[in-house]
Order: sequence, then C-alpha cells, then structure tokens
Amino acid sequence: MNGTSRKTLGAIAVAAAVLTGTLGTVATSTVAQAAPLVAPLHAKAPGTGELRAKVAILFNVNAPRATRAAELENGEAGLGAFDRAAALIAIAPASWRWDVVGPVTVDGDLVNARLLTSTDGYEPWYFELSWRQVGGTWKLTKESVCTIGNFVGTGC
Repeated sequence: MNGTSRKTLGAIAVAAAVLTGTLGTVATSTVAQAAPLVAPLHAKAPGTGELRAKVAILFNVNAPRATRAAELENGEAGLGAFDRAAALIAIAPASWRWDVVGPVTVDGDLVNARLLTSTDGYEPWYFELSWRQVGGTWKLTKESVCTIGNFVGTGC
C-alpha cells in the first residue's frame, strides 16, 4: 500500500470514528445556517475604456433603443439628449472628436470622469460626467444626461 492510500484510509477511519462516536452510536450535529446576504452588490469601478464604450453606445443611434436606454439611470427618458448629440456629431467637422478621460474617481456608488470634446483649431471642452451603480451596472446619471442635454439644446 502506498503513502497516499494510507493517508486516505486514515482520513476515512478518523471521519468514521467522529461520526459513530466512542460508543459506536451515530453522532448528530446541527448544521449552522448562514445569515442571508444583504450587502448590496458592488461591481468593480470601470476604467476609462469601459466608460468610453458606454458613451459610444449612447451616441450610436443605430443601436437598439433598449440597449441605449439601459446605459442611463433615467432610461428612455434620457435618450433625447443623445439623439440630438448624435445628429450634431453627424454634421460636425471631420476633425471633431470625443473621448472619456480621467482621472476616474470613485465616491461610494458614483464613478466620475470627464467627457472631452475637441476639434482642430479650438481649445478642448470638458464635461464632468458621473455613473451610478444600479443593480450591479454602472449607468450614466440623470445629472450627466442634463449636462449633455443642456449642451446640445435639449435640456433635461
């Protein structure tokens, strides 16, 4: 018999002795019940790449509306600002571009970053944006939708 087989048989013998007790009767034990998990689900804070992808979905008027609305804290109600922004992007000069840039900061269930917009020959514009964690998903806040809406003329 090799060493591994002896260890396995020894472990089985110890387990049997514990279960049967010293008098040969079966021992019983109460299984502890775990307390229900009540802590909120917290997803890892996204970086600029993930936030950039989320904004790209919002600007993409060819994406399904439900997909776009799922990126917003206020859902479909916030899509008007992004529909208008996408229309303006379509007629913007070829040198116009946007990006989500850091620093990315975390404040509880909020993540903050900046939307950079720029076009050649002009100083870049920055917009402070925030995403709130809702059900484990980061969604652009209502306040940030208003920031975009005010800039493109749709308001909140």
